[in-house]
Parts: sequence; C-alpha cells; structure tokens
Amino acid sequence: MKHALAIIGGLLVLGTLAVLLFFWLDRTETTTDAYVTGRIHPVAPRVTGTVQVLRVNDNQHVKAGDVLLELDTRDFDVAVEQARAEIDRAKGQVASAEAQIAEASAAIVAANASTRKTALDLRRADELVHETPRGISQQEFDAARAASDSAVANRASAEARKVAAVAALESAQAQVATAEAALHDALLAYGYTKVVAPVSGYVGRRNVEVGARVNAGQTLLAIVSDEVWVVANFKETQLHGIRRGTEAHMTIDAIPDVRFLGHVDSFAPASGSQFALLPPDNATGNFTKVVQRVPVKILFSSDDLGHYRPRLVPGLSTIVKIREDGKAEP
Repeated sequence: MKHALAIIGGLLVLGTLAVLLFFWLDRTETTTDAYVTGRIHPVAPRVTGTVQVLRVNDNQHVKAGDVLLELDTRDFDVAVEQARAEIDRAKGQVASAEAQIAEASAAIVAANASTRKTALDLRRADELVHETPRGISQQEFDAARAASDSAVANRASAEARKVAAVAALESAQAQVATAEAALHDALLAYGYTKVVAPVSGYVGRRNVEVGARVNAGQTLLAIVSDEVWVVANFKETQLHGIRRGTEAHMTIDAIPDVRFLGHVDSFAPASGSQFALLPPDNATGNFTKVVQRVPVKILFSSDDLGHYRPRLVPGLSTIVKIREDGKAEP
C-alpha cells in the first residue's frame, strides 16, 4: 500500500513538474485587448437634391459602383439645356465676328486699291497744276488731294474695324470655352444624381428615405468594407518575439467555436497613448512607469475571411495568441 502511494505521489510530482516546465518553456504571448476592425466609408451626395429612388436596405451587401440611390434630375436637366443654349449663342457670336472680319478684310483690299489710285491721281494733278500754263485748276487739284486723304482714312477705318472684329472673335471664342466648361460641369452634376458605392461592403447606419431633401456632403449611410482585420494591443514587454508574418491564433467572443488563423501584418508607428487626445508628459512631476501597449495589425487567412466574413463585423472582442517561434519573415 505504501509502495503504491509512493508511486502515485511520484507521478503527481512528475506531472506537476511537467506542467510547470511546459508553461515555463511556452513562449506564447496572449492579449484580450484586441478587436475586429475595418474601414467604414461614409457615403454622401456631391450635389443637393431630392431622393427619388432608394435602392439599398440596411445591412445589404453591395459591390463597388452599385447605385445606392438616385436624386430627382429635373433641375439638372434644365441646367444642361441652359448650358447647351449658351454654347449655341456663343457660337453664333463667333460666326458673326468671323463675318465682320471677312467684311473688314474686303474693305481693306478695296481701300488699298482706292488709296493707290487716288495717290496716282494726286501725283498727276500735282504735275499738272504746276505746269505753265496750268493743266488743271487749283480746285481740281484740291479735289484730287481730298480724294487721296479720304482713301487713306477709309483704309485706316477698315483696318480698325478688322482689329475690333478680331477682338470680338476672341471674346466669342472665350465665351464658347466658358459655355462648354459650364456644360461639362452641368453634365457632371447630372451624373452625381446617382450615388454609387465607393467600395464593396455592407450598408450600415442608413438615415435617408425616399422624398428626403439632401444637401451636398450630407452623410446618408455608410459602407463597411469587405476587408476586415484584427488590431491587438500587446504590451511592450510582449513584442520581443513578434515579427511581421508571425502566425496568430484568434478566438472571437461572438464565434467561440471557431479558431481563426492569421498573421501579423504590421505594427503601429507609435504606442496607443501617443495617439491620445492628451499624450502623457513624463518630463514633469513625479514619474510612474506605465507599461505601454502597441497596436498590432493582424490579417485573417483568406479562407477564414471568405467563409466567415458576414459574421466578422468591426468591433467584436477577440483573444489573440502568438507564439514567439511562429513563422515569421526574416
């Protein structure tokens, strides 16, 4: 009997030592300060209008580019038509200015011919008026000189009209460009009446209904992206054996019967306290050392993410375990 008790006692001692040795050698780092997180994209219209069609419900999955809602387009139709009418008016001004340029150019050609003719007539009249006896009277000479001066003035007037017509053409062309830009802006605004999903994900926090008058920039709903991950806040003393690529095993409180596999993706560039609204200042007063926590981003395996994504919603509490000898990139 004593011999049997001794054997049992020895086995208990060996078992206790084995358990103690296991926990002493086990280099698994664990934290319960971890949560599932993801990107939440607010969705807002880029123009003001009235909601005419609502195509999504709460918690519905949508793909990037899907139309979420449509605004009444009638006001935007009017803006497009006005912009097109302004383009037609400006193009009419361009055509008018081009006709004026052509008319002024023809007038310049005629004025040049008249100037040359009257200049020759004046030269001949000058020779005749100085002959002895005179070939023409002084009155005829004065008429020739007046005709020459009038021809020069007419040419200057035609050139001035052409300069004005060219300026009018440039102004009309600028108005055409402005009107085309206004049309482009009106067409963009028309296109913005359809509000589309920026990413693939699930609709959440929907606070809009058909008939509502909404303003540009007003958040109407949110899209929770399909991509989710875990942020685990490890103590600074736990980071020694954790590297990028190290395997992580995770248990989520909402799905306790599943053990998720992931890997360390990256480390935060600063501890969590440094991102606080009022970071601690240890340079003043009495110093008390507080162990800091560093957020570690952990990605789910593609298989787990694909199978359990509808249940992996941001905010879920998670338990993360990482072995220091887990697989890691060099």
